[in-house]
Amino acid sequence: MKTKEFSRKELYDLVWSTSLSKLTLQYAFSNEGLKKLCKQFEIPMPDNGYWMKLKFNKEIEKPKFNPLFDGEDKIILTIREVGNLVNIDQSPLTIRTKEILSDAKSPLIVPETLSNPDILIQNTIRFHDKSKNDHYYRDEKIDTVSIFVVQDNYSRAIRIMDAFIKLLKYRGHSFRRDINKRGPCIVVNDVEFHFEIREKNKRIPSEKPYGSSTYIPTGILIIKIGESYKAKEWSDGAVKLENQLAKIVAKIELEAKEELVWREECRLHHIKMEEEEKIKKEFQKKREVELQRTKELFNNAIYHNKSKIVREYLNELETKASLNNQLTIELQDWLKWAKDKTDWFDPMIKKDDILLYESDKEDLIQIKKKDNNFYRY
Repeated sequence: MKTKEFSRKELYDLVWSTSLSKLTLQYAFSNEGLKKLCKQFEIPMPDNGYWMKLKFNKEIEKPKFNPLFDGEDKIILTIREVGNLVNIDQSPLTIRTKEILSDAKSPLIVPETLSNPDILIQNTIRFHDKSKNDHYYRDEKIDTVSIFVVQDNYSRAIRIMDAFIKLLKYRGHSFRRDINKRGPCIVVNDVEFHFEIREKNKRIPSEKPYGSSTYIPTGILIIKIGESYKAKEWSDGAVKLENQLAKIVAKIELEAKEELVWREECRLHHIKMEEEEKIKKEFQKKREVELQRTKELFNNAIYHNKSKIVREYLNELETKASLNNQLTIELQDWLKWAKDKTDWFDPMIKKDDILLYESDKEDLIQIKKKDNNFYRY
């Protein structure tokens, strides 16, 4: 859409020289949208009787323009395209609805008689006709539309649903069964919507105690989109259901858009969680490696220190035995065995031992507590 830039003074002159009804034809704003814009930029506007007084040359009071403004003196108005009903200041639903209504090719009219029905409607009519004579008739191979109305309103419901389906297909949407093979569902950008048309019933309580209530059809038709708490309904009212199809389709498209945004947020959140979990696991792995290396460092220091203590003990034992002429062959063999074990235990030497393993070293330096087994009387 093309835009036009105004200063505050230029917009002030515009709203005092051209009525809002004419301005809304020139620019893609509603009356309320232009009023809010003027209020935002502190631009006084004519009251309701200004244009009538001006027409009959009556005395009018026009407030002066105040050039002082604490903000940017720049206002951008969107120029309305010919035939475009969209106002950019309105809600997304209103904008999307007007976009659909502005499309001259949109099949929005519900005809008085059914003409060239969609394949889903053809299937539904065939199913309806066969089930009149056979209430248990079912054909799971064909897709039919869910219609729950009395016979008197069946023709109208069929025509509404035919126009509804054709409008959806014109908008580029499709139909398919859901993961549980239920449907068909409306598919908008891979987002599924269950849909049905039904008749509103009036509940008449039973006059008898504990009797069943009676439900009387009212002729008011309702289109239901979605399931469970997410379901939304549109019904006959001040505006007939036939004239609400554009609004219903607009709502479905916006719901699909929100769903896709939510899915993308979930996808990114899942990726983020996976990355965080990966970082956490990598950190834990590094921590375990670091802890193991540190444990080996401290154990080796302990082993080396223990080895020094054992060697001092063996040296003193050998010296004392020599002084006392007690260094027997058996003791010499034992001392050799003990020194070999000490060299195996010492991480500075790491002498091989066919009977002992590296893991045995930790067991050797652990002081095991004796069990205190006693009875209490």
